[in-house]
Amino acid sequence: MPSESAEFHDRAAILESSQSGRGRLAGMGAKPRILLVEDDRQLAGMLADLFEEEGHEVDVAHDGQVALHLALTRTYDAFVFDRGVPVIDGVELLRTLRARDCSVPSLILTARGSVADRVEGLDAGAEDYLVKPFEIPELLARMRALLRR
Repeated sequence: MPSESAEFHDRAAILESSQSGRGRLAGMGAKPRILLVEDDRQLAGMLADLFEEEGHEVDVAHDGQVALHLALTRTYDAFVFDRGVPVIDGVELLRTLRARDCSVPSLILTARGSVADRVEGLDAGAEDYLVKPFEIPELLARMRALLRR
């Protein structure tokens, strides 16, 4: 049986993890939380609905500044960033978060699909990069893979 001290340290580790912007501990029973950054409101609504149907909680930001605020003040299990959002581009947003030691797994979902664009996004810290238009089953499979990391 764990001592009260060990239980306190376990709780402190969970709290520290949740406050660091590095994601939550797996198996805690909470729905995975996703920050979706997409300026096309219709697409953002459709994607949020899809992720929620998969059992995720979704926060939506339509520009990079709001997204930065959310990413730094809330706990997420994954990020989905469009590149071409207003105020702060999705790749710059990711670079900023990585510079602040935020290691939340990230997917860039964008219409910009040249090799140079994909390399730039991955080098900025994205774990995955998917070009629009995309197939919904593939997006959902990539999200499941991202959340397993």
